[in-house]
Amino acid sequence: MSHDLVVGIDLGTTFSAIAYINSYGKSEIIPNREGERTTPSMIFFEHDGTPVVGREARNLAMTDPTRVVQFLKREMGNPSYRFNIDGRDYFPEDLSAMLLKKLKNDAEEYLGKEIKKVVISVPAYFKDAQRECTKQAGQIAGLEVLRIINEPTAAALAYGMGRSEHSKQYVMVYDFGGGTFDVTLMKINGNRFEILATIGDSHLGGKDVDEGIVNYLAQEFIDTYGIDLRKDRRSRQDLWDKAEIAKRDLSFRNQLALTLVHKDQALRVDLDRQSFGELIHDVVTKTEDYMNKVLEATQLEWKDVDTILLAGGSSRIPVVQDMIKRVTGKEAARTLNPDECVAMGAAIQSFILTEDECENRVSNELTDTLKRLVIKDIASHSLGVKALTADQSSFVNSIIIPRYTTLPVERTRYYATSEDNQQKVEIEVLQGEHEDPNSPEIDLIGRVQITDLPPHKAGELVIEVTLKYDLNGVIEVVATEQKSGKVIREVVMQKSGSLSKEIIEERKQLLDLLRL
Repeated sequence: MSHDLVVGIDLGTTFSAIAYINSYGKSEIIPNREGERTTPSMIFFEHDGTPVVGREARNLAMTDPTRVVQFLKREMGNPSYRFNIDGRDYFPEDLSAMLLKKLKNDAEEYLGKEIKKVVISVPAYFKDAQRECTKQAGQIAGLEVLRIINEPTAAALAYGMGRSEHSKQYVMVYDFGGGTFDVTLMKINGNRFEILATIGDSHLGGKDVDEGIVNYLAQEFIDTYGIDLRKDRRSRQDLWDKAEIAKRDLSFRNQLALTLVHKDQALRVDLDRQSFGELIHDVVTKTEDYMNKVLEATQLEWKDVDTILLAGGSSRIPVVQDMIKRVTGKEAARTLNPDECVAMGAAIQSFILTEDECENRVSNELTDTLKRLVIKDIASHSLGVKALTADQSSFVNSIIIPRYTTLPVERTRYYATSEDNQQKVEIEVLQGEHEDPNSPEIDLIGRVQITDLPPHKAGELVIEVTLKYDLNGVIEVVATEQKSGKVIREVVMQKSGSLSKEIIEERKQLLDLLRL
């Protein structure tokens, strides 16, 4: 193989996709070895421990649902998540690496070229731990992760390529995926993409839509036979499969019939589009609330928004599109495939980051266009530290970088010791908006500790805290002890749950031994 390719990957909750910039300068989806343009984000472990990824895993799920991993994206960055199979624990980054390795291997087989570098998309509302976990998954899969790109930014890149450089518009990206939701407002002015605000929920998505259908089908069977199919693992998996079929089919059909079977009992359940809309009303209303909140954050009005872009398969649902039209007064643009646009935009970003390596593969015209692209992304969450109030009565989340600050950014704040001859200072770095550092809405990013402080009066010794937030949305923190303006020592934050290079390499070697 020669001429290593860079690619963009949309690592989705239910489906994933991979794309690259072809020799004509177009972003193109790479089909998997089954010939499909998206790959189910599902893993099935054979009884010998071999992981099977994608469509085959989905087909095997009914044989033993306890050996299936799905909806993994919701567990990214969750330190307590373990998938235990045959006495072995797998962590979110290990399992996600299997999905990435499958996409990588299939793409290499299709294109006949090696893939070493990648841009991976994440929901705009992902926090630091979730982004870090995604990056580590890429490294375990043997990929150099050039950038973690926000999904709405990727979708906008896919939309913006090839459009007039002179066009100026406000664009809303409604990203309703399998397990996550976010809505983003941005300004596109020629080749300049400026993110204004984003908000969302990493535990709201198509899975919640499916769950509404699952509960409806289960209740129909209970009413007829008095049996709850959700209590049987195979029947429960069948309910989820039927729910996904219903969600997809009712996006282009007015009604359908589903057959539920348990032992020698069978039931036909008819479901139409109107009933489907009623089942998922609460989920859709939540996304509507987020739309209004993001508009409020930008101080725009709906009449100011020129274009609505859809990303994520759940955005196809008719009741969702009806709601968007009712709220905004506009039809969503239909120029992009919601299942593919994020991967295509990530591929464009990968090309931008490696344009010097890629110039010979595509036209000079495209290269010149990409060189002029400017992407101004933002911090989706505030960053701060746990600090005492002035009267020393309580701790607060002292925000240093407010949310919606343009990235990259570096901010510094100074804090003084609170006691005479204080021996040490421990700085807890926080992410979130709530004033209370103990709120469940606040995430601990990591700690910085400086010990063996010299003798001093309370308030005399100053600690300089510098927070750096890069274009990947990844955070670095440096604490510097100062006395009379002289830097005494510098300590870099140790992140919570971050894997060492040695552990990543060890897990990469284990993954290389597996047949995917």
